[in-house]
Amino acid sequence: MRKLTACVLMMTLLLSGCRAGSTGETPEEAALALREEYQALAGWSATVDVSVCYSDTVYDFTLDAEWQRKGETVLTVTAPDLLAGITARVAEGETVLEYDGAGLSLGLLDDTGLTPVSAVTAIMGQIEKGYMAKCAWSGEEEQYLQISFQDPKLEANAGTQFLLAFDRSSHALLSAEVSVEGVTVLTAKLTNFTTEMETNDTGNSADLG
Repeated sequence: MRKLTACVLMMTLLLSGCRAGSTGETPEEAALALREEYQALAGWSATVDVSVCYSDTVYDFTLDAEWQRKGETVLTVTAPDLLAGITARVAEGETVLEYDGAGLSLGLLDDTGLTPVSAVTAIMGQIEKGYMAKCAWSGEEEQYLQISFQDPKLEANAGTQFLLAFDRSSHALLSAEVSVEGVTVLTAKLTNFTTEMETNDTGNSADLG
């Protein structure tokens, strides 16, 4: 009887050790949970540092982004000073540019009509409905969740791809990279990421965790 009791106790300890040492949820599971959380957002705001590359020409600028699921999404250029005040308003799939001072045309990023301005709303479209081609932890301590989005009908490095990075704990969007035919055409870094839930309760990015 003592041997049986000792055996059961040893098995219990071993099983407990396995659970304690497990890695937890997979990147794919985290990505699906993140998608559900973003689908429940009413809106978010952030400062977005954007770098756009056209062949040998690079444009850098900063946006104050106010994304709204219902109503108007507003993107305002705050830097450099020459472009400050240029505003893009997006509602119901239409984009209208309002100019304060000199106008700016950065052209198209791909053959679908993607522009540096519309990329912000396109990123949200990928998070909510895009095909997740690859999900992985990244960073020295695996503190980031990276998700690659692309057209499932195309081969790797074909068409337009989005590589997004999120904080593993809070799920706040940290950065985005857009590539066309395997060439990076836009990178964006997001800071001061703040969310608004559908219940109209607001909170910072920690609310997404």
